[in-house]
Amino acid sequence: MTRTARCVALGGVIFAILAWREAAKLESWGWDGPGPGLLPQVLAVLMGILALAVLAWPGDPTTEPEGGARPWANRTFLTYGIAMLGIALALPWLGFVAPMLVATIAMLRFGEGTSWREALLYGLLLTAGIVLIFGTALGVPFPSGIAERALYSLGLVRGA
Repeated sequence: MTRTARCVALGGVIFAILAWREAAKLESWGWDGPGPGLLPQVLAVLMGILALAVLAWPGDPTTEPEGGARPWANRTFLTYGIAMLGIALALPWLGFVAPMLVATIAMLRFGEGTSWREALLYGLLLTAGIVLIFGTALGVPFPSGIAERALYSLGLVRGA
């Protein structure tokens, strides 16, 4: 595992440097407070520090032998990957709410093995919470879809 961990950590360091380079183009602080570049700069530094830590201390090679990780044989990994791909493909046509709800339920039911009741309940609560916090309270516009238009007519989201 140490060789793989070091390769991934090296990739993380390179990615953190590239992320910092892009984030540094944004203003980190303005006369009225934090600027748009502050959070990306902080996250790039944090990512770089964590990647350097893994590079220096890659872990115990006896925990998982080199080449032992097989994500394509892992049902949870496959379910999450397919759900994320599904969200990305469905977002332009179905909006945000419906793909989010379906993906959350699918990840919990098929990836994590929870019951249908738990998956449905958590999926509905998570989606409702995101809509209420971001769509209603903060006014973040969601990509337009059938559910977003219905929520817009109820006054729960803006700009559907």
